[in-house]
Amino acid sequence: MTKTYRVVLLGRAQEKPDFEEKMEKLGFSPAHLQDLIADAPSALKKGVPLGEAREYAEAVQTAGGKVNIQEDGVSQEFDRARPPIEIRSLKDFTMCPVCGHRQIKAEACVKCGFLFFFEKKRKRSAR
Repeated sequence: MTKTYRVVLLGRAQEKPDFEEKMEKLGFSPAHLQDLIADAPSALKKGVPLGEAREYAEAVQTAGGKVNIQEDGVSQEFDRARPPIEIRSLKDFTMCPVCGHRQIKAEACVKCGFLFFFEKKRKRSAR
């Protein structure tokens, strides 16, 4: 489990026109930004890791906003580890003499159905 955070806009620190212009570069429309300022404190970003929240807060502060980072909750961390891969030796493989299919040794070819154990008997009797 990983903690998540939200970036909360508390208001603006700079003059209105300059702040709105810089926030527009961050992707906020003037109308949406006015609603956020009127409803301040209001969340700008939710459910993000701390590093991303800090970067976002820094961008808003650079634009002239007053922000706060708050703990949002806990998110489930997905297990991205893969199970170990079994690496087989070349001795474990065979090639079908009929169709040429390469596969793990078995009694028959999985592609054409050729029975390998008959091939072994023929080799033994030829000796």
